[in-house]
Amino acid sequence: MTTGSSPVAGAPENRLQAGNNSDKRNPVIAVLASESFLEKAYLLVLTVLLTGVVVPLVVKSIDASRERRAAISSAQQKLFDELSETILTYETLALDVSWFGTGSSRNPELQARAFQRYNDKTVDLTARLRILAARSRTLTSPDVGEKINMMLRDIFVQQDTPMLAMWNSCREKCDWEAQHLQNEMMTGRANDLIGQLAVDLGLVANVPGDP
Repeated sequence: MTTGSSPVAGAPENRLQAGNNSDKRNPVIAVLASESFLEKAYLLVLTVLLTGVVVPLVVKSIDASRERRAAISSAQQKLFDELSETILTYETLALDVSWFGTGSSRNPELQARAFQRYNDKTVDLTARLRILAARSRTLTSPDVGEKINMMLRDIFVQQDTPMLAMWNSCREKCDWEAQHLQNEMMTGRANDLIGQLAVDLGLVANVPGDP
C-alpha cells in the first residue's frame, strides 16, 4: 500500500536544503569574517586616525611658515624705507654744505647755516646708519650687506671727516669744489645702493631675470 514518501528517507535532503538556506541567509557574516575586509577596515581606521593627527600638524606648520615669511618681508620693507631715507637725508645735508662754498653758489651765510644743520643731525643719522647696517647682515644678501657697510665707512672717510676738518680750519674761505664733487659722487653711489637693495629684497616691479 502506498501512503506517500517516507519522512525518514527525505530527512537528509531536508537537512541539506536547510543548510544551504542558512548559508544564503548570512552573506554579511561571511564578508565580515574575510581577511580582505579586515585589512580594508584596518586601513580605513588608520587613515582616519592619521588624518586627524597629521593634517592639523601640516596645516599648523604651513601657517607658521607663512607667518615667518610675512615677518621677514615686513622687516625687509622697514629696512629699505629707513635706510633709503636716512642715507639720502645725510647726503642732502652734506651737499648743502659744499654747494654754498662753490663757484657762483658761494654764500658764506647760507653755508654756515647748512653746516649747522649738518652738524646738528649727523650724529643721529650716522648712528642710525650703523644700526641699519647691522640689521642688513641678516635681512639682505651678503653682497648687498657688505656694500651697505662699505658705504657707511666711506661716509666717515670721504665726507664727514674731511668736511669737519675744512670747517674747523678755514670754513667759507676753503676751496670746497673738490669736496662738493666728492659729495655728488657719494650721493650717486647712495642712489645706486638703494636700487640694488630694492632688487635684492624683491621690492621692484620688474626684477632682472624674471619672465
